[in-house]
Amino acid sequence: MKSYWIWNYGDYEIFHSNRVHTRRQEYGMEYPPFWRLYDVDRNVIFSLERDFPTDFDFTVRVRGIGYVLVDGKMFPTDRPVSVSAGHHLLQIRVMNLSGLPAAYVESDAICSDGQWYTLDPTLRKVYAGFEPQYDSPDSDPESFAFSYKPCAPVSAEEVDGGTLFDFGRELYGFLYLENADPADRLHVSYGESREEALDLPYAVVREEVSGQTSYKLRPRAFRYIYLPGVQGVRARAELEYLPLDRVASFRCDNEDVNRVWDMCVYTLRLNMREVLTEAIKRDRWLWGGDAYQAFKFVKYLCAGKETARRSLIALRGKEPFVEHINTITDYTLYWVIGLLEYYNDYADLDFVRQIYPRAVSLMDFCAGREDANGFIVKKYADWIFVDWSDLDKTGAVCAEQMLYIAACEAMAKLAALAGEDGAAYAEKASVLRERVNRFFWNEEKGAFIDSFESGLNKVTRHANVFAILYDIADDRQRERIVQNVLKNDAVTKITTPYFEGYELDVMGKLGDLGYIRDMLLSYWKGMLDLGATTVWEEFDPTLSGAAHYAMYGGKYQKSLCHAWGASPIYLLGKYFLGVRETAPGYASFEVSPQLGGFGFIEGTIPVRDGEVSVYLSGETLRVTATVPGGTLRFGGETRALVPGETVELALK
Repeated sequence: MKSYWIWNYGDYEIFHSNRVHTRRQEYGMEYPPFWRLYDVDRNVIFSLERDFPTDFDFTVRVRGIGYVLVDGKMFPTDRPVSVSAGHHLLQIRVMNLSGLPAAYVESDAICSDGQWYTLDPTLRKVYAGFEPQYDSPDSDPESFAFSYKPCAPVSAEEVDGGTLFDFGRELYGFLYLENADPADRLHVSYGESREEALDLPYAVVREEVSGQTSYKLRPRAFRYIYLPGVQGVRARAELEYLPLDRVASFRCDNEDVNRVWDMCVYTLRLNMREVLTEAIKRDRWLWGGDAYQAFKFVKYLCAGKETARRSLIALRGKEPFVEHINTITDYTLYWVIGLLEYYNDYADLDFVRQIYPRAVSLMDFCAGREDANGFIVKKYADWIFVDWSDLDKTGAVCAEQMLYIAACEAMAKLAALAGEDGAAYAEKASVLRERVNRFFWNEEKGAFIDSFESGLNKVTRHANVFAILYDIADDRQRERIVQNVLKNDAVTKITTPYFEGYELDVMGKLGDLGYIRDMLLSYWKGMLDLGATTVWEEFDPTLSGAAHYAMYGGKYQKSLCHAWGASPIYLLGKYFLGVRETAPGYASFEVSPQLGGFGFIEGTIPVRDGEVSVYLSGETLRVTATVPGGTLRFGGETRALVPGETVELALK
């Protein structure tokens, strides 16, 4: 019998995500997010009611202040409470106005875990949250557990009378400065690029310190550190990261693609924190669209169920739902689609049932954003994003309707999992499909247009990518979209790794692995060729020099470490190594590897509590799974994968 610190379900995730959201700094100023932040419940009552066969004692520890109730009789915390055999209602009341209200039970007869419950505003029982690492009265659920690694600069260079330190690649963590003169006022200029660190008026992150010989500065992201007018100061760093039990691998005969893989893995790992941040230097916030796509990457990298679950809870927040996630319409819809995909990835039915009521209220909010045709549209301060691209966003936007269809279809399935009736969601999706085809499909152009209200009949890639990705286009439409949009250079190219990931997912779905390979060797390698150690937020190959770092009107506002650019992890794992679930939680899965133009590929993908290893060349195929449920599909043949046994086929 083991106890854990328990809290009101979802409050741990909200507490830590709020801390994440209040750490952003720009140009020496604190920069909180512009959307609504939800708070933890400050006054919580945990309950446990049952028959107890024998007398027992228990002691309650709390974070905050409070007391214990046994059948309504009050007792203090931190002292043993005696309970006689029989039926009892045990309760713990905790109030914490500044931290996370939590409780811990010490007893040989009972424990604090997910058996305790609170009541939501509708008096529905909500079972307490807990995390396995907080399993002693001395552990602190307000402290998120990271690992640390010392890092030294690879060079220290004198520049204009100051010192420029290069740590060799992007880091996130603590910066230490030593051997300083206490009389000096040190200006510390951080840079993801050399140019940014040296450009003092425009460096996004900077700090000034004085009065000490050594400093430990708050954790930030950087590769370069510039100390103007100072020499002799030593610098070192401590990389802060989330430890992972299992990490996927991939190698092929093309070293550039191997470098792309490594860059993407490192980018994603830097952004896997309390929640999935989208950038470690600039925003450092949790964004719904970025996270939705990164959930796929996390699954193929480390089967990161906990990271995905924490992010989903934090994104949704609490009731009432009165504003789109991050104020962005598409990010709200991604949350619903992502919730179903989370279930398919990890088969976490308890979580789906726990959070389903919040999905219902979210969809009710979306219904209030519909126009006369039933399309979801911008109202009030809503933000129609989709991508950083020149879309026609007049009135109802086609890409948003594609996501609305997918969200409604996801809700119908989520309702069934929660034991509810989802027929209304399925019907809405069906009606939307018909109307999207009627209003947005342009037969002459052989594609979906962005907007029918403007009269421009503009075609971009985005709605058409979604039409195939979410199975909204029929077979004939799909063929025309491929030729008229996806393989048509006259249609504006995508310049964010974010949406390029969606486009390449579609090409993988269509079986065009050569297209994916070519993009890895041009688009992602293009960043490597310019010295990138992590994936950029946006990459336009037509730019040159420091112009690559500009965005949002700032010389260095572009993030050079953006989680949404790590899609090669997912693409290489799913379409080349060919590992895909065929039942929720990989209860069954298939392995269908393809070379896709490489001479050989090899790698390992985490699956449930095991892994699948694949090697494929023109001569040999070897596949090993350590968990049951796998099927090898290759060359028209099907073979069951026996755990621990290697299937080896000679191909020549």
